[in-house]
Amino acid sequence: MLKARKNQARVGSMKHNFSICPHCGCGCGLYLVEQDGMIGGVSASQNHYLGQGQLCARGWTSYQLLTADGRVRQPMTRNGQELAAASWDKALETAAKKLKAVREKHGQNSIGIIASSRLTNREACAVKDFALGVLETQNYDSAARLSAVPLKFPNQANTQSLEQADLIVVIGSNLLEDNPILGQRVLSRCKPEEDRPYVSPDLAHVIPGPSARLAVLDSQKNPLAKHAGLFLWSRPGREGHVLTALLKQLVEKHNIQSADPEFRKLKETLAKLSPGQLLDGSGVNHTDLETLAKDLSSAKSPVLLFGKNLLHQPEAFEAWTALTDIALLLQDRLSVLPVMNGANDHGAGRILNSPDGLSYMEIIEAAGKKRLKGLILIGEDPLKTLPGRESVDKALAQLETLIVIDSYPNDCSEKAEVVLPWQLSLEKEGSFNNLDGKEQSFKAASVPDKDSRALGDIMEYLAKTMGGKLNINEKLPEPEAVKLDPFKVIEIEGAVLPFNLELGSVYPHLYGDEGQTMGSYHLAREFTGGYIELHPEDIADLGLRSGWKARVVSDAGSMVAVIRANHHIYKKTAFMPIHFGGNALAPFQYDAKLKTPVFKGISVKIEKI
Repeated sequence: MLKARKNQARVGSMKHNFSICPHCGCGCGLYLVEQDGMIGGVSASQNHYLGQGQLCARGWTSYQLLTADGRVRQPMTRNGQELAAASWDKALETAAKKLKAVREKHGQNSIGIIASSRLTNREACAVKDFALGVLETQNYDSAARLSAVPLKFPNQANTQSLEQADLIVVIGSNLLEDNPILGQRVLSRCKPEEDRPYVSPDLAHVIPGPSARLAVLDSQKNPLAKHAGLFLWSRPGREGHVLTALLKQLVEKHNIQSADPEFRKLKETLAKLSPGQLLDGSGVNHTDLETLAKDLSSAKSPVLLFGKNLLHQPEAFEAWTALTDIALLLQDRLSVLPVMNGANDHGAGRILNSPDGLSYMEIIEAAGKKRLKGLILIGEDPLKTLPGRESVDKALAQLETLIVIDSYPNDCSEKAEVVLPWQLSLEKEGSFNNLDGKEQSFKAASVPDKDSRALGDIMEYLAKTMGGKLNINEKLPEPEAVKLDPFKVIEIEGAVLPFNLELGSVYPHLYGDEGQTMGSYHLAREFTGGYIELHPEDIADLGLRSGWKARVVSDAGSMVAVIRANHHIYKKTAFMPIHFGGNALAPFQYDAKLKTPVFKGISVKIEKI
């Protein structure tokens, strides 16, 4: 149990302190429940416009983050080969001294900052001002870069758009696991006609009829796909070709036109491509693709949702460009909702989007090439979130100074010169912008841990010690609009090794959020370690059995994992959760234009041990 702030609402003798769930981009409202000055649970906000009295397992257990055993509870500085506890004054002075030394020795842009997308808007603004005004660097970015693209669609949807939709298309997003409350809203909206009128289990969310049709395009037969009227099952890494084929169908078969000057070039590009060239080997058949094209061209109010899985592939830019071209050609009726992964991807991703600096993975790459000399990690562990763990490890070893600011210890902490405890969002005042772009303000729902500090205070002290001053501008920058692009189709290379591996998230964990989900003892116990899913026939051909261990080998590394059988996976493909070290198998690779990591199309072989 933990001490709590003064209440905002009372129920009987209990106090309920309002906050926003710190996990996914839904940003559901919740109350920390306090009794006798101690926090012991969570209740869902009945009045929150999206949650409407519901939370997922991550939300229900979020109070456990406050008392997690592994939490960083005091500053530490390096003493020889080990980190030792230090006072705040000493730790901040050491950090400022080391950062100042790097700046003075190597000049502008010699230091980078990588921040979590779970920073509040004000914290993100403080980080940006510190980077530009004090460190004199353009090299700052947030984790939003890994799962989203900071551009705006011409007809941007929100969750309320689902109520008027007659067709909902979900691409590259496992909604019921990554964003469960949004997934439930989609599922409720597409409830079969015979179940109308329908009221959701929370008795608060009345679903209007008639029901919307549901189409899903994904490389995984995820829980939402099982409810879809149309499921386009793509092989991992082939979604871009499928979307290009869909774009070709809309333009050539359904006569979708545009007055945009680039449209002529786009038609010429598409005319050179054959359906077979795009769909052969993708797993998606022509009939299903034509059905989706027909549905999109005839629907009156279609809504398209897409997520990070679309961006984590070798042909991410082709997939993104085909999707944005479809959105632009159908903008008179198609609205698009990017599904945000982190609690403040929408806000932090826009604030910490440096137009002239290096992106997240480029910062790590520059460190490895000794072009970047200092790095500040705020709530981020690139050794866990990026592909190519060995490459990232070598890159971090080249730094002259590494400062870590975090609530929980991670592998990067062990390499840091200074580690500073950072307050959780439940312990501070601020605001997040959820996947609707809606700014949601909250106050501290719990008394902060006595040895942690607000990020703004840390930045202020460092700035002052380094001879600077913060001038925080909290205005959220407007994102650029997407443009019609007559793109070039990427040729996909065949697999070098026998199996095509995809790395992804598994519920209740969330990509990039492992520090928090592992901080909840109820969530952490759901899995005891990594595993790899294979088709049962592939398991038999390898002379293995489900439950046995096998060695998975790629050009980037190897690891041992428990085998699980999965009928809903293509033969010669494999799936592995990224949360338990699977990123060691992926090469350090990112899309050259979107700067998003590649977690699909990884060639591996599987060996008996």
